[in-house]
Amino acid sequence: MRKSTPRKYRADPLAGLRLLDRARPFDPGDTTEQHIKTRACFERLADGAADNDDFDRVAMAINLAKIRALEIDRGLADLLEAGQTAMTSVRNRHTRWGKWEMLATERAAITEALDAHEAITDASSPLQMYEALDVVRRSVLKNMRTA
Repeated sequence: MRKSTPRKYRADPLAGLRLLDRARPFDPGDTTEQHIKTRACFERLADGAADNDDFDRVAMAINLAKIRALEIDRGLADLLEAGQTAMTSVRNRHTRWGKWEMLATERAAITEALDAHEAITDASSPLQMYEALDVVRRSVLKNMRTA
């Protein structure tokens, strides 16, 4: 009798197809719900009614887009960097005064960055966005260790 390998050690025969599915671009409308949630968080942030989760969601969206933009175009990455700088100013102001406040120039920079984020996300594949998330996650963990 032939001894069979336990199921957990067998290779997945559909792994290649699953990878190809994750590597295809998002279908139209796949990301709309997430874009709406991120924009709602941004509006609360701009109105001063945000919480830390709202700030984190907007910041993560811009950070993910920046990672992808570095692979696409330096000018696009610079636009996103301006959004990151504006988000840093908003965070510093919140830390100092305990309230969310956004200047008009910061609002414009963050709005442009979110527009770029939406365009980049819609043109990317789930696999590309997952890899960008992994880069951001490693960067955050590295910064937490050094702080």
